[in-house]
Amino acid sequence: MQPLDLKSLFTPFPVLFTPHLELRALRQGDLADLYAYASDPEIDRYTPWVHYQSLAEAQVDLNGFLAEYERDGLGAWGIEHQADKRLIGIINISPPHPRNRRTELGFTIARAYWGRGYASEAARAVINFAFDKMKLVRVEAVCLAENQASARALVKAGMQYEGLLHHYQIWREEPRDLQMFAVTAASSPGDSEL
Repeated sequence: MQPLDLKSLFTPFPVLFTPHLELRALRQGDLADLYAYASDPEIDRYTPWVHYQSLAEAQVDLNGFLAEYERDGLGAWGIEHQADKRLIGIINISPPHPRNRRTELGFTIARAYWGRGYASEAARAVINFAFDKMKLVRVEAVCLAENQASARALVKAGMQYEGLLHHYQIWREEPRDLQMFAVTAASSPGDSEL
């Protein structure tokens, strides 16, 4: 297998469309929307990071996302709601393991858009991109055991539950048990469900 050239694969940054969403590179104009959803204390229940306390904190993170595009090519997709024309979340994949060709997917959706199927819609698009364009063989994702909404979204996106990983990651200085979900290129239904 050829080594992945992420810089060329992600230049220009790929835009993915789904029936309701546009997954695209983040931009400075997203700052207000990013802050609006990521300053909600409710998201603290399900993320390893703490909600923004100020617009300045959101700006630091946004600058970090933009720097990733320049440095690595690979970076987070902003999830834009097509009808509302606003950023409603972020979805990303980690740099793939070079030999095993696997990656980890993660997402955050604004609470006002929870329960509408947008997380699974975005995840399916990124999974399809990972298999079709990046030629990866496995995409995984983890979530807290109590985060049943994300677990359902991952299953709806085509992933299968693989088990509970004890003290798998440190979240805010605390080891946490996480559920592992995954899908392989061989078992993926492709973009037929988009």
